[in-house]
Amino acid sequence: MINHRKTIVFILLIIIFPLILLSQEEIEMNLVDQFHFEYPSLIIGLTYDGEYIWMSDVAADSLSAIDIITGEKVYGFPSPLGPDIYGLTFDGENFWASASRFYLYKISHEDGSIITSFQIPYPMDSNARITELTWHNDILYCMNTGGFSSVIVGVDVETITCVDTVGTGECGSPTGLTFMNGHFWLNDYIEIKIRKINPEYGQYEGWFPHYNLCYGNVGITNDGEYMYCSDNFRNVYKYEIIENSAIEEDNIDTFEYPIQIRTYPNPFNPTTMISFSIPEESKVELSIYNIKGQKVKSLVKESFESGNHSIMWNGDNESENLISSGIYFYKLNVNGKTEAVRKCLLLK
Repeated sequence: MINHRKTIVFILLIIIFPLILLSQEEIEMNLVDQFHFEYPSLIIGLTYDGEYIWMSDVAADSLSAIDIITGEKVYGFPSPLGPDIYGLTFDGENFWASASRFYLYKISHEDGSIITSFQIPYPMDSNARITELTWHNDILYCMNTGGFSSVIVGVDVETITCVDTVGTGECGSPTGLTFMNGHFWLNDYIEIKIRKINPEYGQYEGWFPHYNLCYGNVGITNDGEYMYCSDNFRNVYKYEIIENSAIEEDNIDTFEYPIQIRTYPNPFNPTTMISFSIPEESKVELSIYNIKGQKVKSLVKESFESGNHSIMWNGDNESENLISSGIYFYKLNVNGKTEAVRKCLLLK
């Protein structure tokens, strides 16, 4: 048992230590511009609609469109949710906002009226709230924050279901959220850093310093070329991100051939479908592990032909293991080599 534990610790160190070193990489950036506003007492929600940056004007209870070149207010309309908009994003047609602990609101881009609202389909503690939003691949990603625990939850707004969960790189106090250059970006207001988060693993892969007047919620958005970040003193900073080549070249998902794996739905109760694709006939082992690194289920261990395959996992209690709600990891081995480890969330 002792030797087994030492082996597990050694394996974890091999996996985690390079990631710790990777997370220490500082990303180069240029501060292109700074906009200062007299009217909002606090800028939290920021989003880009393809032409203007929009922000929640807390003092005037309005949503305001800002010219990205001059920083001047172009126009706006009264906020239908009052001054307490935490997160703001644009889906290509309309805005989405979070302004209460549990509800999401779809807001007309034309006149600011509420189109629809619903409670986030994710279990939240009584002290938790939805602090930030961003839109990516037709999914609304929400920062669910309670105390010093946070998670990014992907919501399909058509079916009102959770389809993804992403960690925040162990950031205990994240604020602001955007998706740019294939990664999530958030502000760690305790360390005063904008962190780069891997969307597959939720790992912290790099950072650059933000302005030091940040002690609470801020807004982050991007126009595809520049990133815009607010502080707590009515400023918005325009950053040019110059990716660190050391970070980009170290790809956690570098495979000798293209193997893909995903699970849907995620979170799930009690069943989920794990799908994978292999380019040639291979010996495949697919197993489930708990957060302690203990194997709780071996789903398959056999040869598969090339192509797409799907295996269902039923999270109900197994005869040999008690499966409870929580985070689990599924590991795919192909021809004796670990090709992917992914996270899933069982909610009962």
